[in-house]
Amino acid sequence: MKKSNKMMFLLGVSMVAMAGSSSIATAFYEVTSLRGDLSINSDAQIPAKKRIYKNVDLFARDFKEQPPFMTHKEYAINIRDNRCFECHSEDNYQEEETTRIPDTHYMDRNDNKLDHVAGSRYFCNQCHMPLFKVEPLVDNDFRSSSRR
Repeated sequence: MKKSNKMMFLLGVSMVAMAGSSSIATAFYEVTSLRGDLSINSDAQIPAKKRIYKNVDLFARDFKEQPPFMTHKEYAINIRDNRCFECHSEDNYQEEETTRIPDTHYMDRNDNKLDHVAGSRYFCNQCHMPLFKVEPLVDNDFRSSSRR
């Protein structure tokens, strides 16, 4: 046999062996999805509407530097308007009895103090998210290493 024919033969044999071993491996492990026991062709049940936690105490954070959660509905934030500033700005937070936007949000990437919220911090929902009352799709036994 020519050298190239031997290589093609060995390549073919190895591909067949890999294909066979992958089908054996999947037979041992039952793969389930977040859809549960439903097949991909069947219709899933429509999840219940998410309800937001309102007027709750601040939740403990699970890791250092974790952004706080929003305990109210998410307001529209776009390039022209950010409704978060109506309550959380330097001028309004005391009257509204809310958390003030931290000083770090008024600094640019070179740590220069700005007189307005930095563009990299303008879209609050990049880091902050609302809390929803939902049933978990999968079990979660996460325990923070900071809580001992």
